[in-house]
Amino acid sequence: MKELTGILVKRLAGKDMEVSTIPAFFRDLANTIVAHGYSSLRELNGRLWSLGWDDFELDDYTLQLIIAIFERDLAHKPPHWFDRTFNPPRLSNSS
Repeated sequence: MKELTGILVKRLAGKDMEVSTIPAFFRDLANTIVAHGYSSLRELNGRLWSLGWDDFELDDYTLQLIIAIFERDLAHKPPHWFDRTFNPPRLSNSS
């Protein structure tokens, strides 16, 4: 699974998406699919653009990677697993 996630991150970063925004994009995409279903890539992009992702166009290959990660991990991971992947716990600066 780490391999698919790595491929996805490289693909999104290669499309000029900041790595720090990937968890938010992933979450917005998942929420959009759950709320509206998936009828076409064009329609999905339109919904994402209305959420502020208008500087990014989702392509079919990237969508298939995301769906593969959803299908494989949703049964085995807590909902915020993707956030933790990109936002590891920070060390405290307390002395």
